[in-house]
Amino acid sequence: MLIIPLQNKPDWRRPPLMCFALIALNILVFALYQSGDEARWQKAENYYFDSGLAEREEQQLLIYIDELHPEWRMQADAQGEDFIYQELLWNKEFEQWLLPRLRAEDKSDWLADRQHFAQLRDQLSSFAYGLTPAKPTAAGFFGHMFLHGSWDHLIGNMVFLLLFGLSVELALGGLWFIALYLLGGLAAGGLHALVEAASPMPMVGASGAVSAVMGMFVAIYGVRRLRFFYSLGFLFGEFSAPALLVLPLWLGKELFGYFYGDAGIAYWAHFGGLLAGFFSALALLALRPSLATMPEAHTNATPTPQQRALERIERFQHEGKLLEAVEAASAAVRQYPRSLPLIERAIELSAAAPDSDAYHRANLALFALAGDSDSDAGAIAAGCRLYLQTATTPRALGAKVCLLLARRAAVEKDWPWLEEMLRRLHTLRVEHPLLPRLGMALVEHYRRLGEEGRAREVLQWLRAPEVS
Repeated sequence: MLIIPLQNKPDWRRPPLMCFALIALNILVFALYQSGDEARWQKAENYYFDSGLAEREEQQLLIYIDELHPEWRMQADAQGEDFIYQELLWNKEFEQWLLPRLRAEDKSDWLADRQHFAQLRDQLSSFAYGLTPAKPTAAGFFGHMFLHGSWDHLIGNMVFLLLFGLSVELALGGLWFIALYLLGGLAAGGLHALVEAASPMPMVGASGAVSAVMGMFVAIYGVRRLRFFYSLGFLFGEFSAPALLVLPLWLGKELFGYFYGDAGIAYWAHFGGLLAGFFSALALLALRPSLATMPEAHTNATPTPQQRALERIERFQHEGKLLEAVEAASAAVRQYPRSLPLIERAIELSAAAPDSDAYHRANLALFALAGDSDSDAGAIAAGCRLYLQTATTPRALGAKVCLLLARRAAVEKDWPWLEEMLRRLHTLRVEHPLLPRLGMALVEHYRRLGEEGRAREVLQWLRAPEVS
C-alpha cells in the first residue's frame, strides 16, 4: 500500500535547504563510503576460506540448526552449500553460539581465526555504523540513518524524504526540521532495538527518520483536506481526505507488514518514526505556529474570476487571435490590478510592440505591486530590468514609480535594483526627503563589502546635479 500527497511544491523563495542537504549527505555516504564495502567484504571472505574456517565450522552449523532452528533443515537440504555458506558468513547468532563453545573446548587457534574474520567483516558499513539491537551504540543510533543496503533502498527513501520534506520544512523551518528529523530517527531506532532486543543483525536505512517526516506532515496539516495518490496492489487512484486520516492507515500498514510481510524490513522503526514525528511536531506547533503550509485541496472547486479571465485569454491565443488576447489581457488587468499572473500575461502578449500603450500600462500595473509587501519582489525586479531593456522610452518608470521601486528594493536588500532606481531618479532630477536615506543605505552596503571606490562614486552622483 502506498499513500502520498500530491500538492506539496517547494517555495523557491525559501527553498528547503535542509531537506536537500540531507538527501545530498545520504547520497555521498552511499557513493563515497559504502562503495568500499565490496572490497572490505572480499577481504573478509577470502580470509574465511583461506584460513580453513569453512571446513571446521560447517558441521558446527548443522548442530546449531538442529538445536535452535530445526525448521531450517529442509531449506539447508534444498539449497545446499549456498545456504550453508550464507549462514556461516553472515549469521551472527550462530557466531554467538559458537564462540563460547570454542572457549570451553580451548580451541584457541580456531577462536583466533573466527575473531579475526569477525573483525574484518565488522568493518562493513552496516556492522560498523548500523544499529544492532543486541549491542546498541551511539554510533549505531545516529549512523543507521545515513546508511542504505542498495541504490534502490537509497533512492526509495530519498524520494519519500523529498515528497514530504518539502512541505514539512516549509512549515517548521530548516533548523526545527533537521532537529525533529534526527529525533524521529533516534526514536525509530529505539523502538526497533527494544522490540528486537536479542537480534545481532544491524539495521540500516533512513526509513525510520523519513517516517518521522511523514508523521510531522500529518501533525502540520491535521484536519485539512489534501489530495493523495494511493496504490494497493493493481489498484491506484486519487482521493481527498483530512491529512490526519492517513496516520492510522500508515500505522496499520506497518503492523500488517510486521506480522505478514518481509521479515527483512524494520517495520517497528517505521512505526516508531511515524509516532515520534507526529507527536514532536504537535508539541512544537503548540509552542509556535506553522510558518507556512500548502494550499488546501478544493475538489471540483469553482474557478475564480481571475482564472476565468486567464482561460479566456488563453483561448484567444490558441485560436491565433492575438489582438483579441492583448485586449482581453489589458481589460483583465484593469479589472484585477493585483493579479500577478494576469499582469505577466498582459506583458508577455504586448511585448511584441514594446512602445505600445498596452505594454507600458501592463508594466505600470506590475510596478504598482511593489507597494504590496506580499507581492513577489523578484518578479517585479526582473520585470523592471526587462522593461528597461525593451522599451525605447520607458514611460511607465516615472518619478513616483521609481521612488516606489527604490523603497521596495531597499526593503528586499536588492542593491543592484536599488542603484538602478536611484540613478534613474537622479537622471529625472527628483528631489525627495527619502532619497538621501536610500542613497546612504546603498553607500553603507558597498562599504560593508570593502568597495570604498563604489561607495564614493555613489556619493558623488547623489550629491552632484544632473547635467543635460
